[in-house]
Amino acid sequence: MKSIFALVALTCAFAVSAVDAAVMTYEKNANNTYTVYLAGQGTSFNGVSFSAKPDGGAAFQTVNTGLAAGVPRPAGALFTYRNRALDFDPADPDNPGIGKGWTVLSPINTAAEISFSGGPLGQSISTAAEPNGRLFLANFNLTAGSSATAVLTLVNGVDTVFTQTMQFPVPEPATFALAGMGLIGLVAARRRNA
Repeated sequence: MKSIFALVALTCAFAVSAVDAAVMTYEKNANNTYTVYLAGQGTSFNGVSFSAKPDGGAAFQTVNTGLAAGVPRPAGALFTYRNRALDFDPADPDNPGIGKGWTVLSPINTAAEISFSGGPLGQSISTAAEPNGRLFLANFNLTAGSSATAVLTLVNGVDTVFTQTMQFPVPEPATFALAGMGLIGLVAARRRNA
């Protein structure tokens, strides 16, 4: 029983220590569309590598360039696209202040993969000034019942400072709670039989 409590305490300590770390999150929009964000928090980084692929032979739906009449689409539209504001010119006279001015390398925008790497040359990245402290990365439209897996890596110079893999949609918290309770029950039953 002591080992169960130790495991719970270790998990809580990890959760508390990770509060200031970066995190990739998503929001579910209408019609099986998901928007993926990065909350940089206290992490120091100057480059981002992001990739997402549908799982199990599925495909992203309504793949789009991410531009609408030459302007980057905002988060939440019913299409699949990367955030084109990242490499859009912030000094564009027709759309001032929309772009981030990043250098984006190797962008892929297909039904099988959405990915890019990049950052602002010679500058650090902060998500603090973004809405809700989250930087919009990409939008995905999936068929009902399908899922996708995204991988995010943050670098500072040549050092990798953060990596996260996330599947979405993520099972409901109740599913995780039920699985956790089942695991605790199995451990308790095994100890009782031993």
